[in-house]
Amino acid sequence: MKKRFNFIKSKLNIKGFLIINYLVIFAILYICIQLSFASSNFVLGNFIFKNKVLNYSGGIDSIYNKDFSKIDISILEEIGGWIEILDENKKVIYVKGEKRDKVTQYSEKDLFELTALFVRKTDSKEHDYIGELSFVEGKNGEQYILIMKFDRKKMSPSMTYKPSLGYKKDIPFVLKTYGVMGLFIVLYLLIGLYIYSKISSKFITTPLKNFIAGIKKIKRCDYDVRTNVQGLKEMQEVEAEFNEMAMKLKEVTEENKRIDESKKRLLVDISHDLKTPITSIQGFSKLLLEENITEEEREKFLKIIYNKSIYSTLLIEDLFQMSKLEDAEYNIDLKEDNFSEWLRRLIIEYYEEFRNRSLNLDIDITEKPIIFRFDGNLMRRAISNILNNSLKHNKPNTTIAISCYLEEENVILKFGDDGDAIESPIRDKIFEPFVKSEMKKSEGSGLGLAITKKIIEKHGGKIELTSTDKEKNLFNICIPLKF
Repeated sequence: MKKRFNFIKSKLNIKGFLIINYLVIFAILYICIQLSFASSNFVLGNFIFKNKVLNYSGGIDSIYNKDFSKIDISILEEIGGWIEILDENKKVIYVKGEKRDKVTQYSEKDLFELTALFVRKTDSKEHDYIGELSFVEGKNGEQYILIMKFDRKKMSPSMTYKPSLGYKKDIPFVLKTYGVMGLFIVLYLLIGLYIYSKISSKFITTPLKNFIAGIKKIKRCDYDVRTNVQGLKEMQEVEAEFNEMAMKLKEVTEENKRIDESKKRLLVDISHDLKTPITSIQGFSKLLLEENITEEEREKFLKIIYNKSIYSTLLIEDLFQMSKLEDAEYNIDLKEDNFSEWLRRLIIEYYEEFRNRSLNLDIDITEKPIIFRFDGNLMRRAISNILNNSLKHNKPNTTIAISCYLEEENVILKFGDDGDAIESPIRDKIFEPFVKSEMKKSEGSGLGLAITKKIIEKHGGKIELTSTDKEKNLFNICIPLKF
């Protein structure tokens, strides 16, 4: 049963549901009408007309009683009919019911035409009434003719009675018959539609209630809410979008929370890092104001002040760059260029520095042009941060391996070295702001690699720090050609 429902859940759309809905409503209407006929006939026969049935199974003489006053024509009267008793001369001697014509004497021709119209169900403009006759016997054995007559205009060709509100006598009969039937039709229709609406509502109403409940939870900042509707195909599509929206909202909320925490930590770190050089500048400036210092001390203090001011400027510039990159609306300046050639030119600028520090370079840059759009200034900043770290933190005779190649529409950049591995606590958070090695004295701002990561991400790429048997520290960069 569950598998069948899942099939319906995955296949039935609103168009199919409406077609099925219309067919079911027609079926319900048909069933309601049939039940109404059956129920109204039962109620009319047993409670309204109390089984007063005109039975023709034995002929019209089956209603005959030798005591004319005891002849039961209650149903016949309800439809505007009456009976007449004729003597052997075909003269009307007794009438029961309201006689509607003025005939008091019949001829053989009249009786023939009367019965012919009844049997053949033919129309006649000369006769307003049709009927059926039978020969009956009186109390003393005398012979009579029993005639039952109807209004021709109120009988169908199949001799079905057609009551009309235009006849006063028909009004009670019409109200009883069609009133009871209409009451049952309305009753059964309401019951059928109510039951069907309860069943079909799970396809539309129930999913909507789930969505409303989910929206209310989201308004209360509960982004863990997920809907699980069992409805139409379009509802399932809305469900998928709703759940994805809730997931995105949760991710955005968590990201905003992380950014807020990062900003708080950033303020603390920047305050701490700026406090040290500013304190040094203030302290040594105060010493310069004293008159009893030597020229040698003055020069020493000025050099310290200058170096601390340079460090403060670098820190502020890095902080400004970091804040720009974290802005979602900050757009980078993309220009198409040959990246492999561009990278060679950048490494050449650092060649002398690597040689002066006795660092070996192992360069493997593909000869094939790698043409794609990137921001040259930002990319220079990103790669320069990695190269500067290699210059600062590696011992002489360390080999720096740089490789660049194209792999599955992605630019792959690798910067590795066989020097001392970065200590474990630092490796896990090396791309976070103000992360510095505790084992080595660093004059940097601690924002370099964080800025590098932001620049790579702005280009749709990613960066990670790994290691191999040969390379203790390996920065892997992957940038898509199209993003």
